[in-house]
Amino acid sequence: MELEIPDMSCGGCANAIARAVTGLDPAAKLDVDVAVKIVKVASTLPPQSVIEAIEAAGFHPSLKG
Repeated sequence: MELEIPDMSCGGCANAIARAVTGLDPAAKLDVDVAVKIVKVASTLPPQSVIEAIEAAGFHPSLKG
């Protein structure tokens, strides 16, 4: 899944998002591009669970596409 996270602005944000997702799914793979504010997540979790984890970390993701 590909998520747009408009309030992700730095590497610290990216790390917080990665920790939030891997806290739920340790096997999740993330491809984070801070410059364009996109996070690609490969996980067996449903998209809503990933979104809720990122929201709990203080960000506002939305599914792209």
